[in-house]
Amino acid sequence: MSADADNRNILTLAALAFTGGLGGGVVFPILPLLGLRLGIPAALIGLILSLNRITRLAVNPLTGMVVDRFGARWPLILGMLIEAVSTLCFYVGAQGVQAAAWFLAGRAMWGVGSSLLIVGVLSAALVFAPESGAGRATAKVRMSLSLGMPSGLVLGGMVAAQVSPGAAFLAAAAITFVGALLAWRFAPHGARPPGTEAGPAAPRLSLRELLRPGPLWSTWMFNFFIFFGVQGVVLSVLTLLVHDRHLSFAGWGVEGTAGTLMAMMIGSSALASWLIGRHIDRGRRKSVSLLAGVVLLLLGFILLAVSWRVSGAAAALALIGIGMGGINVPLLLIIGELAPAGSHGRAIGIYQVLGDLGGSLGPIAGLEALLRFGGMEMLLGLTVLLALMLPLAGMVWRRERGVVSAG
Repeated sequence: MSADADNRNILTLAALAFTGGLGGGVVFPILPLLGLRLGIPAALIGLILSLNRITRLAVNPLTGMVVDRFGARWPLILGMLIEAVSTLCFYVGAQGVQAAAWFLAGRAMWGVGSSLLIVGVLSAALVFAPESGAGRATAKVRMSLSLGMPSGLVLGGMVAAQVSPGAAFLAAAAITFVGALLAWRFAPHGARPPGTEAGPAAPRLSLRELLRPGPLWSTWMFNFFIFFGVQGVVLSVLTLLVHDRHLSFAGWGVEGTAGTLMAMMIGSSALASWLIGRHIDRGRRKSVSLLAGVVLLLLGFILLAVSWRVSGAAAALALIGIGMGGINVPLLLIIGELAPAGSHGRAIGIYQVLGDLGGSLGPIAGLEALLRFGGMEMLLGLTVLLALMLPLAGMVWRRERGVVSAG
């Protein structure tokens, strides 16, 4: 397969990742306050926000096997269709009749659709990334997946504030339906066929073989902590923090301010991912990016804990986003190196399982801790927990140094 064809496929995957990630972002600035206004208990709101990831815990391994066997095209198309239908469930719930049931159903369906999309697009990125520019190619897809979320955060926050939550959900559903049509027209067909310039058929490891103790576990545990702290706790409690601390950006309301702050965090993560991809392609060590990312992430949580002005909160979330961007791309590239090409789908599936486990626990623990102890105490406690990533980064650094020394 030519380099031009690979680049086209990477750009297509990046566009689909962006479109598919948009609908998920719409939910977070809206559901916490909307749920409370509709009389839904805080613990149940946390469960609703987590349910898509709980669903993915069961679906991700199956998705990985399907992608390894058949390629990513049809999982991408089906995943985006399911995401669009699930967003319509949020619209029905926003009308106030059996709201909790509709929100639960929508988040469960979203879990299935997003598993097909995320595992499919990340696995395909590892397959089609050119060897000489794997960092930049992977960063494009990872960055686009991340940028879809802040676009949805802004869309959800602004449309909910200016029109209604239901209108925001309808807009997200329409965009995701268009994304499904684009996937049907442009998504790449499968992987490189065996025996071409990509080499002979790649070996495949079973889930049991991949789950044996080894270096892959350090990458998977990284994803657990990132999803727990950022995708879980921060995205679920930020709207309430903005409300409690009376933060306002450009005079916007709570939803608009929270959506913009979330967008700043994930947008800075996407930009950092792109820069880190270029950095790695120049032959720099991935472990250096991991260590720097962890340090910035921890500093961001400490700053957010003590910030009572919107400028401080924005700076804190930018630090968290940059730290997250410094972690995500190296993790994916390490998985691509450690797992055989024929097992990329399964390896990414396990990677997402650990992430979704953290993302499932994060909103529940975060909302309860915020209401019980307060925002500052909750965030400082979270910082202590996330410091466990430092020894994991050290393990990656020692392994990478050993590989370089042996070479």
